[in-house]
Amino acid sequence: MAHVFEFKGSPVPIRDDLKDAYTRLWSHLAEPGPTLTGTQRLEIAAHVRMARSGDTPQPNDLPSSLLTLAATLFVDPSRVDGPMVLQTTEAVGDPMVVEAISIASMLSAVDGAHAALGADLEPLPSPLVGNPTDEITRGLKRRHTHVPMPAGAIPIALDLLPSVGKAFRNSFGPQYMMEHEMASADFDRTPGLNRAQIEIVSSRTSLRNKCFY
Repeated sequence: MAHVFEFKGSPVPIRDDLKDAYTRLWSHLAEPGPTLTGTQRLEIAAHVRMARSGDTPQPNDLPSSLLTLAATLFVDPSRVDGPMVLQTTEAVGDPMVVEAISIASMLSAVDGAHAALGADLEPLPSPLVGNPTDEITRGLKRRHTHVPMPAGAIPIALDLLPSVGKAFRNSFGPQYMMEHEMASADFDRTPGLNRAQIEIVSSRTSLRNKCFY
């Protein structure tokens, strides 16, 4: 893969661990997923970006309800509700819904960081060839949630698809904190922010995006 994530246009330097995390995430997006090929995954990513920019999406063969859910989550997440997710699940199944949710949510974090810094968005990667892996955890159920998941908190919300859940959690540390770091009220990232500053930024971001947990 060519070098990526230079954050061109950013007025401040970007930590190497964040660049590395986003580069790994780009590799993850390009790979075949549990239910979608690499090409289909990147078609979803391109579609949601175009929905945000107002450009006309390129035609593809993905179900329209899946694209609508992903784009709504990316552009206006407060509009995503149980009936919308259920309608899409009835059309394509829980695993594909979770995969689309993961693409929209992880891409939103990356693009949001670039937008906040005034940096140019990173071009999407080229897809890798291969068939979907069908790596799906069986027997999970909804726990007052829109999709099946294990018992636990937000970090395992996408664990219906193990590889997706792992990529989701691996992005936490550089963007926020690792689990063991969350346990320390005195956590201080050097270079970077201390615990209080991190929580101010995260809470303001959640409030602005109407994301409450």
